[in-house]
Amino acid sequence: MNLDQFRREFCLPFTRFYDRYVPHVPITQLEEWFHAAFRQCRHMVAEIPHAREFLDFCRENRMRTFLLSSVHRDHYAVQAEATGFGSYFDHVLVEVRDKRNEMRNLVAEHGLVQRETMFVGDMEHDVEAARAGGVYACAVLTGYNHAEQLRACAPDLIVEHLGELQERLIRTGFEIGPALQRVESEKQQS
Repeated sequence: MNLDQFRREFCLPFTRFYDRYVPHVPITQLEEWFHAAFRQCRHMVAEIPHAREFLDFCRENRMRTFLLSSVHRDHYAVQAEATGFGSYFDHVLVEVRDKRNEMRNLVAEHGLVQRETMFVGDMEHDVEAARAGGVYACAVLTGYNHAEQLRACAPDLIVEHLGELQERLIRTGFEIGPALQRVESEKQQS
């Protein structure tokens, strides 16, 4: 499977992907192989364009940020240390198998106002998690899923990168939902 095919086929919860391609291999064995291989290259993971600037922007504007990820806690610790991103988050949840369930809990536990909260992610599952939590869904085209996959799951907003999201938040006076969608419509018309 080449990288492009992997990006089109990989999904979360990742057990669905494994069940589709290697149903005969126990999850414990798959996890052992994956983590052994990832330990060898996790230092190579680089921040995506505009990520640091966007996190600085969130911090400067007192926007709470949370991380909801399927990444293993050991890998996250190494990557957070290498990038310095760990200090940006108000709360971190890792090793999340199904983000839909955890998003509901996150909203409740942290008293998030749903109409003022946006889940930003790069996979269909992230859009599903936003819907499950009753918050706005923003899909970013810098990750696993391709644009057509993300459009098909109908997020509230799709952006090329976090710099574009930052620009839109500024243009709307930090309003999300309908205001960001108006900016999207204006962009498509111009």
